Amino acid sequence: MRRVRRVLIVSAAVMIAACDPAPGPATPDAAPPLRVVIEGPTHPFARERACFRARYAGEGEARWTLGDGVTAEGDEACHAWDHVGARVIGVTVTRGAARAEATHAVTVVFRPSDPRPTRSSPIHVEGDRGWVVSPDADRVAVFSVEPPALEREVEVGDRPRALAVSGDVLAVACQGDATLHLLSREGDARRVLDFEAGSEPWSVLADPRGGGFFVALRVGFVVSVDLEGRERDRIAVGPEPRGMAMNREGTLVTSRWRSTLEGARVTTVDASDPAALSLTGETLLPRQEGLDSDTDNSGVLSFLDALVPTPDGGRVVIPSLKANVVTGRFRTGEDLTSQTTARAALGEVLIGAPSEPARDSFRHSFDDLDRASAGVFSPLGDRLYLAMQGAQTVVVADGFDFFTVSSIDDVGEAPQGLALSDDGDTLFVHAFLSRSVRVYDVSDLSREPALSAEIPTTAAEPLAPDVLEGKRVFYRSRDPRMSRTRYLSCASCHLDGESDGLSWDFTQRGEGVRDTISLRGRAGAAPLHWSANFDEVQDFEHDIRDGQGGAGFLSDDDFHADGRDAPLGAPKAGLSRELDALASYVRSLGEYGESPHRADAATASRGEAVFRAAGCDGCHAGPDFTDSAFVDGAPVLHDVGTLGEASGQRMGGPLVGLDTPSLRGLWRSAPYLHDGSAATLRDVLVDRNPDDRHGVTQGLDEPALRDLEVYLLSR
Repeated sequence: MRRVRRVLIVSAAVMIAACDPAPGPATPDAAPPLRVVIEGPTHPFARERACFRARYAGEGEARWTLGDGVTAEGDEACHAWDHVGARVIGVTVTRGAARAEATHAVTVVFRPSDPRPTRSSPIHVEGDRGWVVSPDADRVAVFSVEPPALEREVEVGDRPRALAVSGDVLAVACQGDATLHLLSREGDARRVLDFEAGSEPWSVLADPRGGGFFVALRVGFVVSVDLEGRERDRIAVGPEPRGMAMNREGTLVTSRWRSTLEGARVTTVDASDPAALSLTGETLLPRQEGLDSDTDNSGVLSFLDALVPTPDGGRVVIPSLKANVVTGRFRTGEDLTSQTTARAALGEVLIGAPSEPARDSFRHSFDDLDRASAGVFSPLGDRLYLAMQGAQTVVVADGFDFFTVSSIDDVGEAPQGLALSDDGDTLFVHAFLSRSVRVYDVSDLSREPALSAEIPTTAAEPLAPDVLEGKRVFYRSRDPRMSRTRYLSCASCHLDGESDGLSWDFTQRGEGVRDTISLRGRAGAAPLHWSANFDEVQDFEHDIRDGQGGAGFLSDDDFHADGRDAPLGAPKAGLSRELDALASYVRSLGEYGESPHRADAATASRGEAVFRAAGCDGCHAGPDFTDSAFVDGAPVLHDVGTLGEASGQRMGGPLVGLDTPSLRGLWRSAPYLHDGSAATLRDVLVDRNPDDRHGVTQGLDEPALRDLEVYLLSR
């Protein structure tokens, strides 16, 4: 059980002597000066009686104000508050004409549950030891808390993403090779559980009651596993479950990683019996509208990697990015700005018994900060620590209203995980791209917490120097060359090189409504974007200067020379170390990943035959299923009947066609088409292709359509 400090504090006294007679010579019978202090807890529990005592010498009469309009008389006062939050109680003591006052600040909190709720995280600290994943190195780092030092690195599977500890077992979820590695707390291997190829386990959660783990598979399942690595049960929870949190009653909540235009989603699972999971329900956190200003924006919560439970297990907060897919010149008549495009935000849901779906409760936005990537509550829940990924900042927020009370700046490159020591006095920040865990003393938040140690997470850098530098540039919104006010970076829409699954209104950029394209598998190959308006990764200098409000990585002289200020003008390669490094990182994203869809030989053969008979291979040709190219300096574009009013323009001129997207990785790239208007492949093949301009599909019967879908999704 974690140690929780409930501090008994003696408050400072205020003596008011205006009514006292002028001091004279002391006499043996003179009453002592009237001074009063309050003794009592600083963190009383909501709906539980807490008592406070006025301490003073001699006789006197005490009268209390306890907040909520409640008063009391006597040397001791007791009260139970119904609601959490900060309060100030006061006492006034009188003795004849003399009067003394004292105040005492309290924060009413919910009593933490025993056992505590658990969450999935890339870092975990327990007692004198900590563990953190190193996704680029395919390792887990084991470190000591005191003294803070790396103890060992342990090889696990491809791209470990999260870990959890239950008893003496450490579980590590590895996305790349679809495995769960079970280790000892010291890091010794015990067993490897193989999931289906392409299932991409990302999150793992320890059952707070002990005895096992829960694993979220990208293909739409939560799996219950015992401590020996045996699967006990699994349940379908909808697409792309990622963040997970669970309370002691067995209420498990998981978030859908990528949102839709309607909003974000969390799913509640009854895991009270780990061998018999049942689905409780899905909760929509709807998009917000009409909020655009310099301190907020409309939009949906995006990239829900983490869920953070309160210590009592009654609430879960959701660190995220609020992506403004509401506003735009076509959609609302208003242009997006660098301050209204996206920002760090929190969602909150209330959770109860396993049979009750989570309830949408609250939304909070942060100013001048990119995506909130991780969080952790203090042991009593009165403080919430939040990592701001691109801004490289940790915000310390009130645990109930979420307003900022402190912050820690420059916590390292791309912080993606947070953990606290058992007593809450030490914060551990997983600075993913600094390859370190940074340690801060947070025992006194009246001053900015100081860095007390930095623990390396890997002894040998796994990436080439230019790729590592480019990856840091990709995530770094705090650089004023990338973003004017720390709101935006490449990772805001392409976290981990993927797509956010949203369609944005880029009409003001001379384009139109555009679905975000994943960078994975393309290796930075030109043309770029649906309208082929970029011919090199370095052309993103235009988006940085325009949409993101950054100063840019090129000097103004270089940018405006020789026609480089046109996207398809003179090459920008070789003029900026940062842009060239960014291109190196994007080129490193050469793998689409393994599809979880399987087509047996007969189905694949039939599907390929339908594909060719429908004429799909006329544009979707070659190993990457695309004819995307520049020919004699002009892009190969096709009008396949999907253009509409929302499609807008190409570089401010007519949009006559679209660059052909690869069909590799279709299983992870919904929604489809340039404007994201097709939710499924069936929508592409049937509903959005009435005139057979996008392949001859209208005459296909149901078996042929199924074979074609399976063939495409298995690529």
